[in-house]
Amino acid sequence: MMKNRRYILAIVLAVMTVTVGAQDFLLSQPWAATTVIAPSFAGYTGGGRVFATYRNQWSSIKGSQTGLVSYDQYFHPIRSSFGANLNYTSYAAGMLAQLQFNLQYNYAVQMTQDWYFRPGLQLGVFYRTVDLSKATFVDQIAADGSVIGTSSFQADQTSMVRFDAAVSIMFTGPYFFGGVCADRLLGNSISITNQPSTRQNIKLNVFAGGMIPISQGYGKYDPKDDVTFAALYQWQGQYHQIDIDAMYHRKYLMVGIGYRGIPFYSPDGLTSTDALKVMIGGSIAGFSLSYSYDVSLSKLANVSGGSHEIVLTYRFKEYKPNDRHFFCY
Repeated sequence: MMKNRRYILAIVLAVMTVTVGAQDFLLSQPWAATTVIAPSFAGYTGGGRVFATYRNQWSSIKGSQTGLVSYDQYFHPIRSSFGANLNYTSYAAGMLAQLQFNLQYNYAVQMTQDWYFRPGLQLGVFYRTVDLSKATFVDQIAADGSVIGTSSFQADQTSMVRFDAAVSIMFTGPYFFGGVCADRLLGNSISITNQPSTRQNIKLNVFAGGMIPISQGYGKYDPKDDVTFAALYQWQGQYHQIDIDAMYHRKYLMVGIGYRGIPFYSPDGLTSTDALKVMIGGSIAGFSLSYSYDVSLSKLANVSGGSHEIVLTYRFKEYKPNDRHFFCY
């Protein structure tokens, strides 16, 4: 039994290495950290915004942790938005880590009184490291199940610096938004060996959402109560992911529920159903704080411990109440 467990551990580690090498981190509250979705979201509150996010995935095992800080602001005289974000992710208990910095820009093209077209651009750089001392390879496992201290596998490099870029477009109205973003456009090689070469696949985000106002607030587009529905589809190489969220707001309170996965889609016999998300948050005096918990629906449900995520946001210098757009919390 112990021998089988060690083989399983080796396989899991190998799969995790390949997976995180090809797929970027995911957030449970993308609508509280919208600039991660696309640079077109920078400045979309009509003023300034700073936010910080922390995510602990698979809290009962040594999974991954993500930290993110971001700033973005809209400048009305030039109808332009600028943003910057810094994120750090540690995968598989630090076996793989990545630090990335991005600069963002978009321009708001007014099509009608209430509808805008926002093309966006992002330029970034990331630093990636691999610590193979935290990995177990198949040739380290002896016939009796014991682990040998060394492996024949050798890395040609354990750290790298790469530049990257993303472009996006977004259409917005008083109660609707929708758009698409193409990221990882440079197709960087992120392999730690010369053979085989592993290149990052282009990442595609397709997103849309709408708000249903329930009762009127103080501004034309500032309801006192509302229900927001939003969806985000992410595709990168062989990986597909859909987030579907429903959020209810009443003054300073937000509660929500969401689903991550693709129902009835099982490539290679593996289920794509990931998690059920529950969210709660509140806001006052420009500050907002939200928390989410992922209830795993996959085969890791009994061992993962779920995932925790918290987002702290501060919004400032908003031009007027009607510029507060409904899905930026």
